[in-house]
Amino acid sequence: SQEKMVQVAKKYGVELTFFHGKGGTVGRGGNPALYRAVLSHPPNTINGRFRVTEQGEMITQNFGSVPIAERTLDIYTSAVLCEQFTKHVEPPQKWRDQMDRVSEISCAGYRHLVREEPRFVPYFRQATPELELSTLNIGSRPAKRNPKGGIESLRAIPWTFAWTQTRTHLSAWLGVADALNVDGAEL
Repeated sequence: SQEKMVQVAKKYGVELTFFHGKGGTVGRGGNPALYRAVLSHPPNTINGRFRVTEQGEMITQNFGSVPIAERTLDIYTSAVLCEQFTKHVEPPQKWRDQMDRVSEISCAGYRHLVREEPRFVPYFRQATPELELSTLNIGSRPAKRNPKGGIESLRAIPWTFAWTQTRTHLSAWLGVADALNVDGAEL
């Protein structure tokens, strides 16, 4: 979608800057992988501009002292500058089509497990401190989009935070096996 937005912006002479929300963990784009994350963006989407928001405890971790703040800014600056000279791989259409199929299968498997498997919600509630976390006032928004909704109404941060407390990070893997176990002929 970023590539399509770049094409539209270029067509109409709009200077485009993408805004990146960034959390602390590697799974959400944290600093251990920041440099590589900037370089991995699709071609022509950074163009010397990178707008970002730091969230939560990462503000103190990355900007809490002058030496650390300077190092963090060095990482941002060097990555954005280096990206200008990086030769990006243009994925062939067959790679894009394959990733679309893998994504569809993975998403369907994820949704089936989370929304239709009757044992999943009891497992989630027993394995994670989701209910306890939802009573804490630690976010800028409520934990759920709909206070009376089930886990499908959980926002991304409480969902991920609950799994993080178990150290399993299971939510990052749900649906992946479905996509990776499909016979190549089906893809």
